[in-house]
Amino acid sequence: MKEEHLGPIIGRVTSRKCPLCGHSEMGYTTPDGEFHALKPGALVQVSEMPEPMLQPIQAGPSLEDTPFGQGEDQGVYKPWVPEPLKRNKKLRLKFGVMAKGSVLGGPMTGDRYRLGFLRKLEKLIEREVHTPLPVILDRFFTAPHLASGNPRQIAQAMWRELEEVQRPVVLVSEWLEKQDQGTLAEMIDPRSTEGSAEESVSEEELSKELEALSLGEFLEML
Repeated sequence: MKEEHLGPIIGRVTSRKCPLCGHSEMGYTTPDGEFHALKPGALVQVSEMPEPMLQPIQAGPSLEDTPFGQGEDQGVYKPWVPEPLKRNKKLRLKFGVMAKGSVLGGPMTGDRYRLGFLRKLEKLIEREVHTPLPVILDRFFTAPHLASGNPRQIAQAMWRELEEVQRPVVLVSEWLEKQDQGTLAEMIDPRSTEGSAEESVSEEELSKELEALSLGEFLEML
């Protein structure tokens, strides 16, 4: 049984699967990682918590660390996708990102790809106008609570809490580092390529494909 706290506890609102029964529960997580479920009658004080309260999933720049339009993010966006995946449309749409020209002038890295992937997710959320975001997130992840805030905040919340959203970045980062066939085979999962023809596309055509991609289509690929 958890020790009862008499004083105030500071934490960030999170959700988790109950370790006993498996149902989803809302609560808050303190800086030391302890989860406290929200209960009827609990006294709650809402405030904007500083981002350092969050434990980063992995080291490297975040969307806040490298604001779009500053530093190396200046330049013209160009499409990028791991070369072995470029001929398959489903893989292009799943793993392809729009990266700044200055980034493409040097080697792609895991951190740079992660920024491009998060920007892609943010833009897909921003363009979604036909279906309410909570409905979309509930359909694919049973996580309507993540649809809170502006598109960037929603993208960050999805990145923090959904393993399916993190997975493509993990795979591409490993492939960029190792260039091994095992990681490549995980990216070219038969379920990811079913019904997708092999075809060559130009850079311009790939840009148009990514621009036409919808949030629902992308999340279904994940």
